[in-house]
Amino acid sequence: MRRKFTESDILSNRQYRNRGETTLAKFVSSNGSVTGTLMIDPRRASGDESEILPVAIRVQYNGKKIYLRIGKTFVLSEWKALCEIERLGRNKNANERVELKSHLNKVERLVNLLIEEGAFTLKRLQERFSGITPEERTIYTVWDKYIENRKIDKLGTARTNTDVKRRFVKEMGTNVTFGDIDRSFIQKWATVMKKRGLSTTTIGISLRTFRAIVKVCIDEGLIKGDTREMFKDTGYNKSNSRKHEFLDVTTMHQLYNFWEKGEAKGENGKEIFYSHEKEAVFRDLGLFLFMYLGDGQNLADTLRLEYDEWYFSTHGKQLRFFRQKTHDRNESASEVIFPITPELKMIIDKHGNEPKLGRRVFPIMPRLLLPEKELWVIQRYNKYIGIHMNKVATLLGMEQKPTSTWARHSFATNLNNSGKVPYKYISDSMGHSSNGDITSNYIGAYPLEKMLEYNWYLLHEEKKPIASGKKELLELLKSMSKKEREDLLSSI
Repeated sequence: MRRKFTESDILSNRQYRNRGETTLAKFVSSNGSVTGTLMIDPRRASGDESEILPVAIRVQYNGKKIYLRIGKTFVLSEWKALCEIERLGRNKNANERVELKSHLNKVERLVNLLIEEGAFTLKRLQERFSGITPEERTIYTVWDKYIENRKIDKLGTARTNTDVKRRFVKEMGTNVTFGDIDRSFIQKWATVMKKRGLSTTTIGISLRTFRAIVKVCIDEGLIKGDTREMFKDTGYNKSNSRKHEFLDVTTMHQLYNFWEKGEAKGENGKEIFYSHEKEAVFRDLGLFLFMYLGDGQNLADTLRLEYDEWYFSTHGKQLRFFRQKTHDRNESASEVIFPITPELKMIIDKHGNEPKLGRRVFPIMPRLLLPEKELWVIQRYNKYIGIHMNKVATLLGMEQKPTSTWARHSFATNLNNSGKVPYKYISDSMGHSSNGDITSNYIGAYPLEKMLEYNWYLLHEEKKPIASGKKELLELLKSMSKKEREDLLSSI
């Protein structure tokens, strides 16, 4: 186990403090034209001494450079301390430094061997270092490697890529070379998909997925070009393609009233649904409303939602989750805290578990499932919600047929259209914040009263009434229905 460096180790030398050295060792090639440096990869470094960064060998040649990562990571401050120990020639961590420098020696040997062969280029060095020759690399092998890497923590992305790659092979064949892939090739594939009758959404997902693979190939020097130009006018990522996928406040209120009523009777007064079907329809309508009222969650986050310490520290007034989609990219931006409004509490009381620390709010997806099984449950319930929302929409005479994703779009659209809610609140509530403020990890960005005030507009189009005194409060209570008074007392 690597020893933790003390502050005295790191700050013991004034020259080191001023210099901020991040280089452990270097080499110069046999002909003097190539240099290699064992260092921290600085491309994503923020300068924070406590951040963990990968170790890489930077190779420079003819004004260009590449970074060859060796599979090691270090806290920046500890790496600097290790470099200082190396510079001073001390015996501390000698074995660790020898092991690190062995990677540099390997690269130096590869560089000199390529120079002797008269075949040195940075691209060839990358290929030799990774153990893959150009003949072994194709768009298909790059895609397969991308899928394998995402199976660790992005199973949904891996599954999507698998499906899209299968479609790509079916429609474009198995002999596509890197040189074939340009703007005309991508437009040709888009045309093939359109002729097959695939929806705009499916085509967009396919092109967006393939674009990520092309970007990898461009970054590795396998394809020349720029993805912005290559995917221009292909239908990829149309800016207004999904703006219509929302339900307005009036419709959401209608859906909530239908859910609260809990029955669907025909003209003859008899229940339309069978008992098991009725239970499933109203459960899934409740989940849809929960996603909408719970700050526009997606289904995966709703099914993973737990009664955690935050729930109990706020006495059951708030819930918290980390957006699964962005948590691995930006932890500070993915935390969402939302208020348990009276409507949300009724949904939980009807369809949820009893509060217990660590227990999931809804008894749908058990804990400790394998990622593949979790994904299967999420996809299954996503399908159920679509089917059951279609039935509800038909019963209520709605022209739109919403799916689970409409809950998130509706949350953002309706709060924005209210004209009463700041855009920053909408963005923060949806987990879009990227300010990196560490304090926000420990305190709620908005008081509960302000959250309730803003989220009022999710089911009401009029301004939220405010009572300033006893007389006004009595008048307000008189104007409210029995149900509204019960909800108010419940929220208090």
